[in-house]
Amino acid sequence: MTERYYNDDNSPQVSKTRLINEPKNIRPHVVILGAGASVAAFPQGDANGQKLPMMADFVDVVSDLRDLLVSSGIDYDSQNFELLYSKIHELDPRSPLLHDIDKNVRDYFEGLQLPEGPTLYDHLLLSLRPKDIIATFNWDPFLFDAWERHRYTIRLPEVVYLHGNVRIAYCAEHRFQGEKGMYCPECDKELTPSPLLYPVATKNYSADLLISAAWRTLKHVLPSAFTFTVFGYGAPKADKEAFDLMANAWKGKRDREFETIEIIDIKDESLLTEQWKPFMPTLHFMYPKDFYKSQIANYPRRSCEALYVPTVSGRFAETYPIPKNVDLRELTLWFQPLFDAENSVEKNA
Repeated sequence: MTERYYNDDNSPQVSKTRLINEPKNIRPHVVILGAGASVAAFPQGDANGQKLPMMADFVDVVSDLRDLLVSSGIDYDSQNFELLYSKIHELDPRSPLLHDIDKNVRDYFEGLQLPEGPTLYDHLLLSLRPKDIIATFNWDPFLFDAWERHRYTIRLPEVVYLHGNVRIAYCAEHRFQGEKGMYCPECDKELTPSPLLYPVATKNYSADLLISAAWRTLKHVLPSAFTFTVFGYGAPKADKEAFDLMANAWKGKRDREFETIEIIDIKDESLLTEQWKPFMPTLHFMYPKDFYKSQIANYPRRSCEALYVPTVSGRFAETYPIPKNVDLRELTLWFQPLFDAENSVEKNA
């Protein structure tokens, strides 16, 4: 990165006014979401109080699934759900129980409803730009539904679903992706729902068209990313293939002298450093325990600029955090100067 941005004065700080009004074409910000992100975004559950499960408490939260396993004589106590599913698959890959488990999981997540007011996911989406990307491992519909309610008025980041999603479907023959319930414009057949469950031992990201395309997109963008945020994803041992794919893509062919990794997680910093060591050699790590203490929330739509300023220019960047307690209309109005500045720069380019 040879150009020195915001270096035309001697001030020790780049003001929020400059950051907002002078967006730069800095490389992408890539965000990875795990189950912990949805739990943090919806601590009270969905619009009706339905809770979000983690893999450790999955069966207890999805009560119909718990009842199904109990009636089938399956001991699920204290087991990671993905590992439990894999054990059942290993015993009999054609077991009708696998179909019933999939249906229970799908029905639970499809029934979740996004609250009417702004959520953390609305804040996340509005705070990133079209050059950026969110890659999520989550099956819940909240990110998709939040994206849908802003897509016609605001330019948003691309979203890809690394483990499928209950809102996503596709036509394999014509390579068309859309919302579940839609029909392919080529053959007029109803789109096939995205797969959700895989046995851990045979998880193959290249076998499914939709998931394969999501991973291709991530592997294409991640090597060029300037900032990489991981939110609520614990890099489980059961998903070592995913972790290795991301680590190899991040390291790519770059020296990673200036790039930053941000881990939003409540775990101890030393544990997180050890866990994400394969993403070295960058020495720039940040460990906010709350999304609203992250670069994204404190420098919406300018997160890469705000990291560039201290890392490359050795100066401070003034914060302008997202307003948390406003309605959707007020939130859009607050973001309008950021959108306008981006549009102005593009028109004058």
